[in-house]
Amino acid sequence: MIVAAGFTSQSQAELLPTTNLANTTDKTNLASKVLDKDFQALSDSLFKGNGDALTGLSITESANNRVINKQVVAAKVEVPEEPSIIEKLNTVASNTVKKFTQSGVASWYGRQFHGRKTASGERFDMNAMTAAHRTLPLNCYIRVTNKSNGKSVIVKVNDRGPFHGNRVVDLSYGAAKAIGITGAGLGKVSIERVEGPNS
Repeated sequence: MIVAAGFTSQSQAELLPTTNLANTTDKTNLASKVLDKDFQALSDSLFKGNGDALTGLSITESANNRVINKQVVAAKVEVPEEPSIIEKLNTVASNTVKKFTQSGVASWYGRQFHGRKTASGERFDMNAMTAAHRTLPLNCYIRVTNKSNGKSVIVKVNDRGPFHGNRVVDLSYGAAKAIGITGAGLGKVSIERVEGPNS
């Protein structure tokens, strides 16, 4: 018994090396037997041609120059793509940023910048709940907690900074007032990344 398998396309069929299956009493599906036995040949044929043109797999069983069984598996062959190294690194970086926490000194800014464009393109509103951070993604949200009184506020990072000394975050006047640091101008805070404004 001789079995030949080929990929069918709209223009032509590409024949693979013929395969001799000795076990004629095995009633297993013909396509399964060929695919199990000739997986490497099928794979080689797929990658030599144009995968987009493939429409199915044609398998013919013959004996004494007579076709005794023919099966066509009409299916699009799709090869799963492995995630690229860049995608893997982005996933790791994203997960790391989501778990972000930081402690340090917070400052605030207000009237002198009111109405100016922030790094995100939004206009700065000194009374809104926003903040500037050096590295966190723009438009993400963080919870800022004043360590001296336990008050916290969730703010949207829409600007870059602070660029003065060892400060870790620059709050809008409204956010700084909510946690009680406007009087002193500075305050020791902890920062954690949160999912959104209502977290």
